[in-house]
Amino acid sequence: MGLFDKWWDAANSNDRAQMAALLDDDFVFIRHNTGEEWGKDEFLDYMLTGLRDKTACENRRLIYENNEIIVSHSILDGPMGRNAVMLVRLVKDGKISRAETGSTPLTT
Repeated sequence: MGLFDKWWDAANSNDRAQMAALLDDDFVFIRHNTGEEWGKDEFLDYMLTGLRDKTACENRRLIYENNEIIVSHSILDGPMGRNAVMLVRLVKDGKISRAETGSTPLTT
């Protein structure tokens, strides 16, 4: 099982310990809409706020994964509206070290 699937399983289970184990200690998340940078703990806190319960994920697909990068795409429909989201994660020593999103609002 690749890192993409491991992350998806941990996130869907709200398993903070497993999610944390998959992130590098120096992990950085870049918020697409504000440019803010979050560290590992801040990102995990946000992921576990219940936002995922309020957001439907459609057409999740892995575009590319190797030992340096993971690129995925999905449609998210939730509190921020309906958006097409490209997520790029950099991988270092088998852990996600950086994640950055690009989002396009959808009008249907």
